[in-house]
Amino acid sequence: MATAPDRTGKWETQAELDACLAECGVTKDQVVRWRRLGLLPKDVEQDSDYHGSVVRFPVGTCAQIKAASALFEKKNRVDYVGLRLWRQGFPVDEKHWRPVLMRRARMLDRVIPFVMRLVQRFDRNWREETFYDYAARRLEPINGVALSRIKKRIDAERMPTVLRVIGDVGTGGFDGFESSIAGEEDTGDEALTIRALDLAKAGSDAILGKKLNLIELLPSGLRNVSAALSMGNFERAANAPTEEIARAREDAKNSLAIGFYLYETNRWIYGDGAFGLRLLAWIVRKDPDALVELMTLLMFRLRQVPDAILPSDKILEMAWQARDVCVASRKLEWLWRNDRRFSAVLNPKRIKSAFADQNALKRWQSELKAITVQGAAKPLIGFNHES
Repeated sequence: MATAPDRTGKWETQAELDACLAECGVTKDQVVRWRRLGLLPKDVEQDSDYHGSVVRFPVGTCAQIKAASALFEKKNRVDYVGLRLWRQGFPVDEKHWRPVLMRRARMLDRVIPFVMRLVQRFDRNWREETFYDYAARRLEPINGVALSRIKKRIDAERMPTVLRVIGDVGTGGFDGFESSIAGEEDTGDEALTIRALDLAKAGSDAILGKKLNLIELLPSGLRNVSAALSMGNFERAANAPTEEIARAREDAKNSLAIGFYLYETNRWIYGDGAFGLRLLAWIVRKDPDALVELMTLLMFRLRQVPDAILPSDKILEMAWQARDVCVASRKLEWLWRNDRRFSAVLNPKRIKSAFADQNALKRWQSELKAITVQGAAKPLIGFNHES
């Protein structure tokens, strides 16, 4: 999930590269070929000093070679490796990603107006079923990446309502949820959308009284997405300069990483639906082929919607913070499952009660520290009780 190393102008040495090649079982001839194919950066620096000629490589070259080697092990095809290196954040020739991004963009530019025309055509005859009634019936045998999850939570009778909300967002026409009829709030637009997106626990799970507020942010978030999609002309967006596309891609990847890491941090404590992030984490784990490209195009447009998303550096910072917390959480989970000294203090129910308020948290931290100190003779590698 982490993005590729930041290119800061520093260099990797020939010795570092040689060690990397030996580790990966990659030859220098292969590196030359990969560079010629645009799978590796070409900006190698050669300099001379009193020891002779010195060759240096852009920082991240070794990581890129390792990633390329692993990808070639999965599928020995240049187009496969090139696209996935780009998705991972590595610099590759745009021939490996630009045509794919253009195809995704053209697809969006065709589908959105097409759906709008279908909705209008069905709505002309108000006596017949709506487009979303029709779509719900036709979707019955279909199981897309997210749709299969949604169909498990929404019965067939309510599916047209959910599809209408999704359709309004997708066609740029969402301006808020319709008001619910008194006594039928559970079947209104908002309630069904919350259920469909598996957000219910976002309204109940809390740490020190603070919730993730996904439910409160849902209407404005959907409005922003709808506004971004309404701009259309995604083919033009896909033709943007490489640097702007890379920024949008990293915004997309880091935003997904925040949700994924937060879910993985809390799942063993708060259960499978922790903080309403289960659907997002499930989609990320599935890693559908089109996800990075579609999210890149969306983030490119969202950047043009005022106050829709945070600055890129803030998103990156939050992603790394979420990752660090996730690593610490997994260490605690390991101790709970494998070290009987911690079976009580790190029991999920005990942790949840500790996060109820500051006083409970301080008592829990003191108890955890005491166990850690008692076990000092048996070091806990990488463990920090304040994590």
